[in-house]
Amino acid sequence: MPARWLEVAVETDAEVADAVAELFARFGYQQGAAIFHPVAQDPDGENATIDPATPVLIATYLPLDEQVDATVERLRHGLWHLSQLGRIGDLRLRTLAEEEWAEAWKSHFPVTRIGHRIVIRPSWIPYESREDEIVVHLDPGMAFGTGLHPTTQHCLLWLERLVTPGMSVLDAGAGSGILSIAALALGARSVTAWEIDPVAGEVLRENLERNGVGDRATVRIGDVTGDLADREAYDLVMANIVARVLIEAGPRLVRAARPGAHLVLSGIIDAAEEGVRRRYQDLGTELVERRQDGDWVSLLLRRNRP
Repeated sequence: MPARWLEVAVETDAEVADAVAELFARFGYQQGAAIFHPVAQDPDGENATIDPATPVLIATYLPLDEQVDATVERLRHGLWHLSQLGRIGDLRLRTLAEEEWAEAWKSHFPVTRIGHRIVIRPSWIPYESREDEIVVHLDPGMAFGTGLHPTTQHCLLWLERLVTPGMSVLDAGAGSGILSIAALALGARSVTAWEIDPVAGEVLRENLERNGVGDRATVRIGDVTGDLADREAYDLVMANIVARVLIEAGPRLVRAARPGAHLVLSGIIDAAEEGVRRRYQDLGTELVERRQDGDWVSLLLRRNRP
């Protein structure tokens, strides 16, 4: 891991936030971009909604190496073009040591309620839970997945409805472990969590242990497009990844689901939705439901029975 990083951040209007995030992900470390949506909640923490009138903060991180100046110029050039579509603020640059990078996003991560029962609680914020709540204690560290992004919220809303006691669940692209932890807390018997980044994998393991569900989870470090075993094993398959990976991993993800089982696919930009839907239809699934927030689409599918 590089010892020093350059944090690159910008505030945008909501209508161009997804386009800016795509640009940042193209150049950022591990193709990652953090999107900090402004969240408004009631004083008691309920009814969390994204405030459309407040600018969205987009950030990514670049290794501080000999290529960083050229990369920043490419980002500036791309932002200039995107600024023709909506308001984009000045590019903000900040040098961080590795340990500072891991802490940089914390001020943007509140306690958030999603659906009827799920509460995402940052590990450093005190919170007194209610009797019927499922509280996910989370420290994303250097992994992605805070529950604030629409695609993650879509997955959590479906999990709340779909998970039944005794289920086996596959979480492809598990990141911080937020979906795995929620599935286990809702009653799943076991989760197999796949993550391609070893650093994120360590955060994933820590969060599973923090929530007391590590004994029911198996963490795999690898690429689901090539490493995922080709066998029917799961009652529910979740994949919150980018559309390209969903398409490449399609045969393995569908095969991982038992006939009649649901698949939750998320992380899809709307322009790529048709390609993902066509791919999975050809692989023997049917569309059950879709959700969309802005440019982000999530699909609930069911694998056809023979």
